[in-house]
Amino acid sequence: MKIEEVESAALQLSQRDLEELVEHLQAQLRRRGKAIEDDPIYGLGSSPVDCDVTDGAVNHDRYVYGSPNG
Repeated sequence: MKIEEVESAALQLSQRDLEELVEHLQAQLRRRGKAIEDDPIYGLGSSPVDCDVTDGAVNHDRYVYGSPNG
């Protein structure tokens, strides 16, 4: 079964059944020694860096890839 099929089936569940599914999957991960909270993605934004940029979202590409003129 593809992940898209699993997602589609999960979205058809009632809210209660969906919550039970999430709890079950989290318990499975804990049994395998991997708590969801240990995923590095949960740490994003926990230690922001202040670089005096006030328009980072507006000019994201310029800051990441450099200006088109140089």
